[in-house]
Amino acid sequence: MNTFTSRFFYFPLLFLVIVLHFSVFGDSPHNPYGLKGVNELYLAICIIFALLLVLASAEEAPREFRVLMYYCLYSMVVFWVLPAVFAYFTYGQPIVYGLIEERRVLFCLGFAPVLFLSKRVSTLQFERAFIYAALFAAFLSWCFKFGVIPDMRPEVRSDDRPDRSSIGPFLICFGYFYCIQIWSKGASPISGAARSKTLYLVLAALLLLTLVFATQTRQLIVLCLAFTLFCLRAKAIIWAASLTILLSPFYFYPSLLELLGLNVEFYDSSLESVEDGARSITIAAIMNHLDIVNWLPSGSLSLMWQDGFIPYFGEHFFLSDVGIIGTLFRFGFLTFLVIPLTLMIYRRIAKNISPDMSFIYPVMLAYFVIWPLNGLMEYGQPVIAMLFVIHALKARHLRSQERIHERRTYSQLQSCY
Repeated sequence: MNTFTSRFFYFPLLFLVIVLHFSVFGDSPHNPYGLKGVNELYLAICIIFALLLVLASAEEAPREFRVLMYYCLYSMVVFWVLPAVFAYFTYGQPIVYGLIEERRVLFCLGFAPVLFLSKRVSTLQFERAFIYAALFAAFLSWCFKFGVIPDMRPEVRSDDRPDRSSIGPFLICFGYFYCIQIWSKGASPISGAARSKTLYLVLAALLLLTLVFATQTRQLIVLCLAFTLFCLRAKAIIWAASLTILLSPFYFYPSLLELLGLNVEFYDSSLESVEDGARSITIAAIMNHLDIVNWLPSGSLSLMWQDGFIPYFGEHFFLSDVGIIGTLFRFGFLTFLVIPLTLMIYRRIAKNISPDMSFIYPVMLAYFVIWPLNGLMEYGQPVIAMLFVIHALKARHLRSQERIHERRTYSQLQSCY
């Protein structure tokens, strides 16, 4: 690969694709810099790109690419098509509206452009593009918090906190995961090359501070802390002790938190009452609905079709806020089959790519912790796709390290890559 082309063409393109993959500029009520249609445009590019790669590669496609296409096919059929079909039979909603409602599942196809570009840069360049993208999202979050860049939303809901932003939050979280993993091992999770532990610890602290002070989303903070515990394991006690010492001044002098801009009232109210109004209303409505329909699948409705769920459950009904409970609503009794089967298939796919699961396991376990609050299968596909990309790059690196005379036959490689 030409060094000039890699550095000045594929590297910035990879940075841009990662930014789009994690919806840094995606339109949402909490993103002050969201642009309408950006997510849809990126999904259209992913669909076209994946189709072109399938047509162009055929039997010559790398094994990891073909295996990950099976992951996309399964995810799209189960979590994109089936809810639309269930909504058609339950509410009479045209299937096309159901597909529009669950379009975020198509982010699984994002692995194709990310993996394609990642193979055209070095491991260090990939890691830099990824970390730079996370730092870019953090930079925008701080710019919004301090008013450097004005809010671009046409209107802000009255119940939103004015200092809260959601600019690529899962990119920031994933960047934190990667930095902590490098700090823990002192080496790249992909190539095993030595990395500066101090640098990545500083970057991890910066990203975590962004989530605490700028993004201010409780479940993301819990997600990061859970990953830290699962990743460090034995070192977790030392990590917890260090955090206690570092945070002790804020315990004795709470006014310091206000000087730093932390919304103390928000986090204080969170400790006093874990219950969220809209969330508790949605959960109660779902359980009552499941009881009425005998736990039959109900799919999901789109606001573009007869105001979605509003005529049935009111304005405070959001499947996206109740995680696995929302999955129960979509699939009913089938949830108890779909979820274990999906986890088994995802694990089998990862094992087929590479047997080393040292990074995948802590990430997935951390997401299980917040599963009651965030739909992993429906809304976490950008994260899962990126996990598989990193896993595939690791397998590719391991394959490249084998000496020519030591390389095994294709049948022997199947259990490793």
